[in-house]
Amino acid sequence: MNPFFSIILATFNRENIISRAINSVLNQSFTDWELIIVDDCSNDNTIELIEPFLTDKRISYWVQKHNKGVSATRNNGISNSRGKYITFIDSDDQYKKNHLMERYKILKDRNIDLLHGGVEIVGNSKVPDKHDTNKLIELSECVIGGTFFINSAIKNEIKLFDETVKYSEDSHLFEKFLENKLIVEKVAIPTYIYYRDTVDSICNTVK
Repeated sequence: MNPFFSIILATFNRENIISRAINSVLNQSFTDWELIIVDDCSNDNTIELIEPFLTDKRISYWVQKHNKGVSATRNNGISNSRGKYITFIDSDDQYKKNHLMERYKILKDRNIDLLHGGVEIVGNSKVPDKHDTNKLIELSECVIGGTFFINSAIKNEIKLFDETVKYSEDSHLFEKFLENKLIVEKVAIPTYIYYRDTVDSICNTVK
């Protein structure tokens, strides 16, 4: 039987922090999920850290032969997913315990193509606006791909992540949903924990 959620974790050389992300998935109160870890040809000890987690049959691990970038890595995970909804977790972020359950309550009886939002920022919460880099906006107003829950039927209609896009991949995908007049909704329950690793993030505002 296919799981309700397919969680895609794209990673590259994150041996120091990836365990936190995986453990946050394992600690979910909602348990009907699969976790697909796609390694973008790491050259550190990521594989050694992943192996103990593979005793859980809900977790699979894929290693790409060549470094392809985050969009191609996510697409690889998506192509191997079986869930009704596809979601993501970045290797340096984590879920609160009720993250999947709160989204399940919203999605189980409704026809939503993309559910997004609901983030807690750890670190500097302000970033330059993509359209006006002199203007600072709250990161919680931005499109954050880790919060996406995508109806898996969509992957047969449109290619999700454009592999030619080198930055703002999440915003680009979000705009594709709007252009195709798909059903998009935003949730404000802050259960995705987003850690700021850099000070030069640029994002789009979502009204």
